[in-house]
Amino acid sequence: MTGKMSGKSIRSLILIIILIQAGVTASYARQTSDTLKGKHIYHPQQLGAKDTIISNVQTEDTLFQPGDSLQEIRLKYIRDSLLAREQFIRDSIQRRQRMLDSLNFLKRELPVLLDAYLKTIREDIIVHNNTVSIIGDSVLSDYSYVYLLFNLTQPYTPWKVRYKLTDNSVKIFTDKARQKIVSVQASFMNCTFSYGNPKDVMVIHELSRIQRDKWGQFYITPFDSVFFDHYKRVYKIKRYLQLYAVTSSNQRGEALFINLSQVKQYEYGPDNRLTLYQVVNFCDRWKAYEASKVCNIITHKLSKQGHTYLLTRRNDPANTYSDGTFTFEFDGDQNLRSVSFHNLSNTENWQRIVELNAEGNVNCYIDKTKDIVRQSLCMIYNHKNPAAKHKVETVTTIFEEDGISYYQKNNTTGLSRVRDRLTLEWGPWR
Repeated sequence: MTGKMSGKSIRSLILIIILIQAGVTASYARQTSDTLKGKHIYHPQQLGAKDTIISNVQTEDTLFQPGDSLQEIRLKYIRDSLLAREQFIRDSIQRRQRMLDSLNFLKRELPVLLDAYLKTIREDIIVHNNTVSIIGDSVLSDYSYVYLLFNLTQPYTPWKVRYKLTDNSVKIFTDKARQKIVSVQASFMNCTFSYGNPKDVMVIHELSRIQRDKWGQFYITPFDSVFFDHYKRVYKIKRYLQLYAVTSSNQRGEALFINLSQVKQYEYGPDNRLTLYQVVNFCDRWKAYEASKVCNIITHKLSKQGHTYLLTRRNDPANTYSDGTFTFEFDGDQNLRSVSFHNLSNTENWQRIVELNAEGNVNCYIDKTKDIVRQSLCMIYNHKNPAAKHKVETVTTIFEEDGISYYQKNNTTGLSRVRDRLTLEWGPWR
């Protein structure tokens, strides 16, 4: 019995020894593995240790010397970081200043250039240019202006024109040496600009085109001379057409002649408002030997009383039907309220009232003749309905002498409807 117990004790002792050896081996392996893993780990809490290291690390301003303590290295690192941060801030301020300088340049030059361009290519009588401002410190506001319309049929607010200067399609190129804009490419314009000496003359170079008519084929390059006064206001525009022959490959051929097509002149009052706008139209000519002839002259005289503009138009040769006085009534928010016209022959005496909806867009144009409503042109806006076939529909309503309407027509769809004269109920659209 004693022998058996001794054998069991020996076996138990051997098993205990084996387990102890395995534990010691695992513990040693774990310590070795942890030591290797932590060999290259940077521990911030060790910066205060008194040991020294030898380093060849070099920054832009500081070289860590052999024997530098960790405290000295930390101080140099902090100093270099502060210097780098300071330089970054200086660079950021300089970049922002360059951006602001560029925006201020465009804010100053673009309204003058756009006003000249629009007066050149369009017949709009611009009565107010809204200010272009800088939004935040990185973009320009829209360019917008108000002009006088002789024919009101469009939806929304057609007397107000707005162009987005921050649109991705707008590309502006400048001559930094002369501090001038030399090209603008956008959805609303595409042309280049050159300047004379002195700088009160600007030439607008428009896109060329090929024209074919009964007189032949011509490659036409328009260019316009714009003259400014000392207030940077346009006082004269001369529009020219350079005519070339057309090659067999539809390219520009030899130069033929230059034709003066139009001259516009502007005058301003002491309050900086436009008082006169005159257009001299020259007749077309297709041969170099043909003389330049004036076809007609249209003179507009303009005055303002409160928010109301009075415009007197005269033609030369005279036209008693279209010669007369227009009255444009606005409110304080530049919304057109009505337009009226009375011609010299007293054959035209009408008023078109502008009725706005809650969104500030045109709801209806109401036509009056001798204070009697004759018809209306109303708008149906479907822009909030993505499935709508037409974003805007127009409906004409005709009124009888009794002031009641019995007929309507949807000008967009072509459908119409009539009203029963007894029940005054509208029939279906057909």
